[in-house]
Amino acid sequence: MRNRSAISHWVYEKGKKENVVEIYRKDNKSYVGINDYLRLRNLFGDLLKEIQRIKSEGDYEAGKNLIENYGVKVDPDLHAEILERYKKLNLAPYTGFVNPILLPDYNTNGDITDVIVQYPTDYLEQMLDYGRNYSFL
Repeated sequence: MRNRSAISHWVYEKGKKENVVEIYRKDNKSYVGINDYLRLRNLFGDLLKEIQRIKSEGDYEAGKNLIENYGVKVDPDLHAEILERYKKLNLAPYTGFVNPILLPDYNTNGDITDVIVQYPTDYLEQMLDYGRNYSFL
């Protein structure tokens, strides 16, 4: 999880001046908003370039600093909030790239009135389903 933390915190910090990504509170909950997807994409590219440089040059100190500065520092209040919100989903702590399935619920007029969220637990089945249903993309 340090890798995800490092990526998130790095792009947040590097894009902070331009407000690329913002963290805000609404109804006593924390949210992340992306304000500039194109700039965020460029920041991901910049980070990838830096990681490739670190790997290619064997720059241990730069790699260590990257992870220590962005990958291991945890905001305890935000962490507690996330754990509390996640508990309500009744899911395994780490499902590894298994995405929720969003199913529209229609009324008699054909209007979407709700979205039902299902959480598959089988990564392989999800990938096979993607292949069956989206391979034309």
